[in-house]
Amino acid sequence: MVFIIVMALAVVSGSAQSKAELRKAQKEAKKEQKAKEEAAMAVLIKESIENQQFVLEADFLSNKYGERIVVQPNLNFVGIDKEFSAFQFANGQDVGYNGVGGITVEGNVQSYNYKVTKKGVYILEFNLSSTAGSVFVNMTVSPNGMADATVSSNGPNKLNYQGRCVPLSASKVYKGSRTF
Repeated sequence: MVFIIVMALAVVSGSAQSKAELRKAQKEAKKEQKAKEEAAMAVLIKESIENQQFVLEADFLSNKYGERIVVQPNLNFVGIDKEFSAFQFANGQDVGYNGVGGITVEGNVQSYNYKVTKKGVYILEFNLSSTAGSVFVNMTVSPNGMADATVSSNGPNKLNYQGRCVPLSASKVYKGSRTF
């Protein structure tokens, strides 16, 4: 009888030990997978910024006073394609100037500069010339794709976009009719 109890304890103890080892192995596998995904994203971000072909799809917009609203990423964006750039803000409920309840500004890129910090964060500045005048864009993009951009003109108004930076080819934005 004692032998059976000892064997049962050994089996239970071995089972618990193997479950712990299994959990540990699964945790390590998840960690490795996440590291691979982050490395792949960092490469995509790097290529997109160097090739000047990316879109910041905004989840949030805020004004110069810091008032922040949730927005639709497919309608609110800052994008660049080589020598051409556009930004748009829209609510998707009204017709608006651009057909999707907001404003779309397009223009030619006049200058494009970026630098990379030690932590791999990209700091970009570019200007675009549109029929509405000069527009200045300052943007930061982290290696995981999270991005912030400030769009301003010669006046006091600024619009801040917060969201994800994606390669132009992977973007799902809908651009309304050009307003300016």
